[in-house]
Amino acid sequence: MKSKKPSKTGKAQAGQIRAGAMAAVLTVFAAAGCAVSGERVTDTEVIDEARGPLTASEVETVTEFLTDSQRGSATELVTTGSGVLALFENEVVSFGVDPVAEAWSYEISGPVRDVSIGPSGETILLRRDAGLGPVDRERSMLLDSSDGRVIESYTAWGEAASGAGHLLREVWVTAEPEGILVARRLSDGDVAWQHDLTETCSSGSADDIDLASAGIQLLVAYTCVEDGSAHATMIADHTGDPFWEESWADTPAPQVHVVHEHTVPGGPDDPISRMLNEELSGGFLFVYGSELDGVEPFLPEPWRSAPGVGDYAEEPLQDLREAPQEIILHSSPRGKMNDLLVVQAARWLAGDNGVPFTKEDIDGSLMIDDELVQNPNQWSTGQSGYVSALTEELAEAFP
Repeated sequence: MKSKKPSKTGKAQAGQIRAGAMAAVLTVFAAAGCAVSGERVTDTEVIDEARGPLTASEVETVTEFLTDSQRGSATELVTTGSGVLALFENEVVSFGVDPVAEAWSYEISGPVRDVSIGPSGETILLRRDAGLGPVDRERSMLLDSSDGRVIESYTAWGEAASGAGHLLREVWVTAEPEGILVARRLSDGDVAWQHDLTETCSSGSADDIDLASAGIQLLVAYTCVEDGSAHATMIADHTGDPFWEESWADTPAPQVHVVHEHTVPGGPDDPISRMLNEELSGGFLFVYGSELDGVEPFLPEPWRSAPGVGDYAEEPLQDLREAPQEIILHSSPRGKMNDLLVVQAARWLAGDNGVPFTKEDIDGSLMIDDELVQNPNQWSTGQSGYVSALTEELAEAFP
């Protein structure tokens, strides 16, 4: 006997029942406090004194402070433009340094899924699980890194966006399965655009996807699974359209990095330290450009003014025909990247016993407390003059 198919009326009634049940569930959740009501605690005196940029040793002092504090160890430490953000089970706390002190804290009511710092270091995207009962949901909040103030927030119902979020100017982007990039608006979480990376593949899917966000640009690298080609592309944040693309046959996808104003030299997210590591050096490519002017490689300082440095620290690539292992972009003017490279290269060269250059060769006026700065922004005034003088010293030592 054949089973009887449900009538259209029956289907409609069933749909109404399900919709009504879901509405009832959401009403109950709302009454139970589904909207975030996290408590923010601030210390205005510390907020006023908290500052970036930071050094690796200052970040370490926060780690040591937490070891001896009642809070215990944080699950993650992230640097912002205003200090060091510590993630705990039910709270996020921003610390100023010198001395270490709490600037602000924000209480949360669910596990943190992902945290992303804006390119300027001034904003924090915090995504957390907010499930209650049988319905999945994710809460996303954009916080001001200086005082923890909530700038934007919304709740997304259903399955959460997969992967890490990368915060741009007005959207945040994730890499979905099969090579689909999805950008969501910060204001409401609605999809602003999608981009299919496999459009540049001969067939099949994209894998080994690596993203790095730089304000209004997204730098992406990936591999086409079927033909084994590696690709790098730059995508505009407002449209999702690529404005620069390169590919290399039969090679792994490069890693991509963006150096921001709040990147800590010598920290885990600092690609310059990787480049100066003899075991990792080689295949580094520096790029700059824009949607209007295009993208091209450049030779940064100190190699441009002091080519002899290349005998001790491998010179970055300048030809896109050679497949890079790492691609580095800066989220602010190119001169800032040069400043950072000059300082870090000088520190590395002065500390290498195999290099005919020591700390004693550096003019004492370039020092702070008899030590060369770790971050060029530690020269709070006259930074360009200090960097120029240090560049000249390197050019004389490594002509």
